[in-house]
Amino acid sequence: MELLAKSLFKKSNATPLIKAGDAARDAQNWLGAAEAYGKALKIKPERADIWVQLGHARKEAGDLIGAEQAYLQSLKLEPRVYDTHVQMGHLRRLEKRLPEAVKHYLDAAEIDPSQRYPLEAVMELSSQGVDVDAERAGRLAKRWGSFLMNGNDHASISAQLDAAIARLEPSLRADNSASIQALSDSIRSIEAKLGLRGDDPKHTPDGLQIVFDVSDLVGFFSNARLPTGIQRVQIEVISNLLTREGGESSVAVCTFSKDRDLWSEVPSDIFLRLCQLSLESGDVADEKWSGMVRSLRAVTELSPEFQFQEGACLVNLGTSWWLQNYFLHVRRAKELYGVRYVPFVHDMIPVMTPEHCVKELTQDFISWALGVFAHADHFLTNSEASKRDLITVAEQLGYEIESQNIHVVRLDADFRKPTISVPTAQTLSRYGLVEGQYVLFVSTIESRKNHLSALKAWQDLMRRRAAADVLKLICVGNRGWLNDAVFSKLDADKDLQSKVMIVSGVSDPDLANLYKASAFTLYPSTYEGWGLPVTESFCYGKAALLSDSSSLPEAGGDFADYFRVGDQAEFIQKLERLMFDLPYRRQREQNIISNFQPRPWRELGGEIEQCLLMWFSAGERDTLPASHVPTLGRYYPLNRTEALAIHRAMESGERFRSGTGWWFPDDWGNWTKPEGGLLKLRFEPDSIDKPKRLYIRLLGLSAHHQPYRIALGGATAEEGVLAPQQKLWCVVNVPVNAQASGELVVGLHGGGYDDFASATNGRDTRKGGLGVFGFMICDADDLLSRSNLMEAIALGGGRLPGLDN
Repeated sequence: MELLAKSLFKKSNATPLIKAGDAARDAQNWLGAAEAYGKALKIKPERADIWVQLGHARKEAGDLIGAEQAYLQSLKLEPRVYDTHVQMGHLRRLEKRLPEAVKHYLDAAEIDPSQRYPLEAVMELSSQGVDVDAERAGRLAKRWGSFLMNGNDHASISAQLDAAIARLEPSLRADNSASIQALSDSIRSIEAKLGLRGDDPKHTPDGLQIVFDVSDLVGFFSNARLPTGIQRVQIEVISNLLTREGGESSVAVCTFSKDRDLWSEVPSDIFLRLCQLSLESGDVADEKWSGMVRSLRAVTELSPEFQFQEGACLVNLGTSWWLQNYFLHVRRAKELYGVRYVPFVHDMIPVMTPEHCVKELTQDFISWALGVFAHADHFLTNSEASKRDLITVAEQLGYEIESQNIHVVRLDADFRKPTISVPTAQTLSRYGLVEGQYVLFVSTIESRKNHLSALKAWQDLMRRRAAADVLKLICVGNRGWLNDAVFSKLDADKDLQSKVMIVSGVSDPDLANLYKASAFTLYPSTYEGWGLPVTESFCYGKAALLSDSSSLPEAGGDFADYFRVGDQAEFIQKLERLMFDLPYRRQREQNIISNFQPRPWRELGGEIEQCLLMWFSAGERDTLPASHVPTLGRYYPLNRTEALAIHRAMESGERFRSGTGWWFPDDWGNWTKPEGGLLKLRFEPDSIDKPKRLYIRLLGLSAHHQPYRIALGGATAEEGVLAPQQKLWCVVNVPVNAQASGELVVGLHGGGYDDFASATNGRDTRKGGLGVFGFMICDADDLLSRSNLMEAIALGGGRLPGLDN
């Protein structure tokens, strides 16, 4: 009876103390909260939740040691509580014990897969250079993505499985330590089958591995939702290949991270869900959408580096010209795994019509062009016009591509989405339109698409005919570049505004209705790779008026009407006929409805797969050497290209970089990472019996002296110290034996590094080691090349006129 009375006394006296602690906590009276919680725990020491509250109060009061003691006591009582591990993570961050903080955040993510905070905290710490268990973090990130797709039912099952492990762990460990591991492995296997952990089966399927690089699609999804042309091609082709039954190859998806400088896996279930959601709406704030985007970011930033199968085929259906380190890692993948690289070239617009591109785009595209012909094993493209342009650009840069190494995949696909629909009347009401009383122009708003000519044509029609008779022009598309003239012209003409409307963010269901209810469609573009809106128009049985430029006659075939690009009079004439000659328009529509047969996307995907299987066999390695041959006596800058046009003499210094020790090129040159970078130079057989001389220009750190070392084949050839911001030319003699194998590996190493985060307020998280402007190598007895270099240095103030690209 006495023990029972004491127990009742304790129970009755702990509750007021806990309430007092809560009140003090809510008032941010941390000392008062800690005192109240401490007294409550003397009565009820088994309350793990109150130990957490005590730890929180002590931590906020500045007593980190006391906070640690309280949190550890809570974990001793209940080791698998989400909030306790989160609070321990916070505490370890305050104590600068960052690896331990990461572990506790991962523990919290393991306990509750519905919470995004722990993984986002881990991403933040990882970006600061803290080591993270990538295998575990990647698995938990996939699990979070699975939770977002599958909901609380799966989370509940996961929690029950984890609880089962916790209950059985003590007795199993007491009997046999191997038993607990066996149980854990079994439960993880069950979870993987349920999709809880996001684990993929660890097996190597037979046949060629086709890996689709969706870097630009992942980047697009980070800022937008509704896909445009190139994004749509990737979504449809890859989704159909991922969900097909059977197949002679295995399909995987990866993305290249500019910040992490590596490829990471994109789980197929997360990819498919994002693709599905992207077509439903343009709302980027939608919780379902934003959650999946965050989960993808967590997976790609935390997972281990993607492991290609031997002889895999890396296919990029999108773009990579904006990734300055892309080809460095293509070379690495070729060297490590024998990867074969196949880009899909949608167009060569920045080279063929640079007047329609902003300066930075043209420069990045030229940089890509300088690398792609030196790395691609084969090419895919979308039209004979794009194929011709690809061959032309290659020839201008001194490369010859045989026709059989380029395969044209016509994008005559079926864009209709029967499973996603809204009433047409609802769409027309939303935009204030009347069926059959408008012309549809679907395109990004940029100069190449020729919106300006369309506006001029509408002005002319309104002058020549009653304004009420002229159909409206509905322009559907996001803003691109070089479009100021379009919006200025529209803003300056009130009458034109009554007949022209520009709308963005149109969902797939609404876009389908806009096609179906239009009178006809318009596509006056001055240059295209294919022209997806043309095919899209035909899918809905609508006549189309096109320019005769580039690929558009291929996309339109006999189903479209054409005008000569640049002929405004003919443009207006053809426009009038489709707008006012109703019998003629109906005739053109009937021809499309009766004879146009778009291909299902799975057929396009199958065509790509069969083409790759024809080119490659599983397990075979790429034959491209890991190094390239420099032109002796030529200076190779390592900076981001400044060129706005191509010419035959252009060469890229980027392709001589090797390994993982380089950051992406900057405008001035290239920083190595703290561990240093490598250059790999290959020589022709008739050149290796001559000693050579290597000239390398280095850049020191911003504020500190920096030792540097240049090594040939691992052996030190020169070393010294760079003063802060010093620009130094180094001259290295290369003996015959250093190049006897036909390849010279040059190591560039610097002591110390610059942390760019502090200077850029966190915008640039790189740690730059040794700065490298560029290099030249020549035969040691080539006095002309040596004197030319010295003269260029002396006259150019370091810019090397006549030797730079």
